[in-house]
Amino acid sequence: MGAELHGRRAVLWLDDQGGTCRNVSGDLNNITFNRSKNLAESTTFGDNSVQREVDGLRDSGLDVAGIFRVDGTTTSIIGLLDQMYGGSLVSRMQYLPAGSITGSPIYTASMNMTAFNVTEPVNEIAAVTFSLALATGSVTAACAI
Repeated sequence: MGAELHGRRAVLWLDDQGGTCRNVSGDLNNITFNRSKNLAESTTFGDNSVQREVDGLRDSGLDVAGIFRVDGTTTSIIGLLDQMYGGSLVSRMQYLPAGSITGSPIYTASMNMTAFNVTEPVNEIAAVTFSLALATGSVTAACAI
């Protein structure tokens, strides 16, 4: 039987413009990994309900939140996000919901940025949110060793 995991273990890696895989987890505080599948309907005359038995298209994305932190370089999370927003960068994403615990999943996909927001309330820490969507291919899953 598996063990429950604390969210603090999550790790997110993103490729920068140069193709270097960067761990951006240190500035993040929330990740939502979305996966959906379009199941085609196969209803026929006389059926009492819709049947969704035909496997359809799949989609995936991440909604991410964190602390707005700038160090004046492109290696900061804001620098990386600026690169992704400013160009047509398709970034390789590697998401480890349980960190590097043996046997835990590693999800890998090519993603495009679909949203990038900065929030600066007068009485709170400045925050960043961004969304990534599947660009090409599909999400692959493997296990951490």
